[in-house]
Amino acid sequence: MHSEKRVSILGKSKKIVLFIVEGITDEISLSLILSKIIEKDKIVKFKIINGDVTSEYGTKLSNILIKITDKIKEFIVKDIYKKTDIQNIIHLVDIDGAYIDGSLILQKDIDGFEYDTQNIYAKNVEDVRKRNEQKSGILNKLIGTDKVYTDLSYRIYFFSSNLEHVLHNNQKVSESQKNEYAQMFEDKFADEPYRFIEFINKVEIAVNGDYKDTWDFIKKDTNSLNRYTNFHICINDILLVTEGN
Repeated sequence: MHSEKRVSILGKSKKIVLFIVEGITDEISLSLILSKIIEKDKIVKFKIINGDVTSEYGTKLSNILIKITDKIKEFIVKDIYKKTDIQNIIHLVDIDGAYIDGSLILQKDIDGFEYDTQNIYAKNVEDVRKRNEQKSGILNKLIGTDKVYTDLSYRIYFFSSNLEHVLHNNQKVSESQKNEYAQMFEDKFADEPYRFIEFINKVEIAVNGDYKDTWDFIKKDTNSLNRYTNFHICINDILLVTEGN
């Protein structure tokens, strides 16, 4: 309730499009580009949650919407906004092979997880299976969610198998390389955002169909390990609204 009583630091005509993302590289890669695409009376902001809320320990079907609401509240409090400053929430997630058959998760003596376009490898196969069961179940709920924090418009979009796979065609970018790759992507498209629009709509990565169709597609076979996204739907919808105004 306290955040609702704050004095807005935005002008009356300004509204925030809030992107919820997993890490700083999402923001570096996309924030400046999106700020130039989403113009007029909108302001692009990012809430970095430093992890994957869909697969983190303790996330359940019963509390995922509460967790997302808490992230929005953190953003409001930290940056001195009001809930009413926010127009809509766009949630970006890495798919991480969440929908593949459990038989495609193979044992390998490594730390963490390793991905290719057919399999996931890990020291403890059962841990990955449990993660995938949780993550896919949570995603299925969020796909059907259109409001969070009571009445804020919400949509979730995917990068498969992860952000770097889609943006750089490299599924195995190391943690130490991610910032460098992100900066390269921003440098490539920030001054020519229309080229990003063309890129994100490329047939080799942009899944055909409407929002539901794209999610149905990514759930099939090994698609959640391959290079696909439905973020173009978000971008194209934004452009439609902008041009309509």
